[in-house]
Amino acid sequence: MFRFSLPLAVLFTTSALSSPLSLAARRPEATAEQCHGISGPFLAPSFPDPSLYYIDDTWYSFGTSNGKDFQGAKSAELKSGWSKLDGPILAIDEATWAGQQENGVYGLWAPDVFQRTSDSKFVMYFAALDKETIGTDNVQHCIGAAISDEIGGVYHPENDFVQCNRTSSGVIDPAWFKDNDGKQYIIYKTEIPENWLEIREVRSSGPKEGVEFVGNAQKLLQVNGQGFSDGNNMEAPYIFRRGDTYFLTYSTHFTGDGSYDVQYATAKKVTGPYTRVKTPLLKTTDTFGCTLTGPGGASFQRNAQGDEGVAKIIFHGLTDAMDINKRVVYTATVQVDGDKLSIQP
Repeated sequence: MFRFSLPLAVLFTTSALSSPLSLAARRPEATAEQCHGISGPFLAPSFPDPSLYYIDDTWYSFGTSNGKDFQGAKSAELKSGWSKLDGPILAIDEATWAGQQENGVYGLWAPDVFQRTSDSKFVMYFAALDKETIGTDNVQHCIGAAISDEIGGVYHPENDFVQCNRTSSGVIDPAWFKDNDGKQYIIYKTEIPENWLEIREVRSSGPKEGVEFVGNAQKLLQVNGQGFSDGNNMEAPYIFRRGDTYFLTYSTHFTGDGSYDVQYATAKKVTGPYTRVKTPLLKTTDTFGCTLTGPGGASFQRNAQGDEGVAKIIFHGLTDAMDINKRVVYTATVQVDGDKLSIQP
């Protein structure tokens, strides 16, 4: 968000502290030394905050872009062959609650998509600037939803579904989760300085599936909690389940340098309590035979698809340029061993 017309203090309330990107800049994939156990980089010049959804033998991802729309991509293999989707993706001008800066930017952030069972339509969760706070000293994001007949869009906002926390911190980085009992949830973060990871149930059936809240939000983890130092930033939460264990993944520190990472915590109930794991799943390293810098913003394969011992992952990382506008995509297979996660080089 470094190109937004916001005060400096507001810049550090955003998730991923990312920078909008140009959809016009569609150059070929970045070249880099070959990793072992990790595939990529893909989708240069930049594709931050990548989501992950598998349907009809194809992997789809949606990512943060230029603040006015999102970008999408697909691959049949996950570990190769990624190509960008044609836009537009989201009809953000139809969102009655979202506001624009003077430069036309809506501050769109970190989309996540799933297909609902009630009518086979696709739901996209996203964050955008809250028009009620634009022009104030406390510009915030809200979380909304949009619906499309096709996974590639165009997604049309559902304006009676929106969450704003105007009395405290805004909300951002929404991700969907469906539990084994059929209940559905959104996991997200409250913006700095509050910076909690929270969960809230949504309707799991009928015409309002995915776009109606059920009950109030519940807190999961707070930044710098349980004796961890997070660089005063915790974001990009995601939940998946294997066996009887829930894995809550998230990133900490700053996405613009090598401190960014992928951490996780575990629980036996979706609402916690979650216990943080000491060793991060991903951090800046040469372990994989390549230079992996600032990995984070990860999303995971939700459904085990018959194999409880693995979970596919997609995440972004910095290039050698160390430029926040150049965060490229990597994919890998995560090994699940009880309550521990690992990626083998």
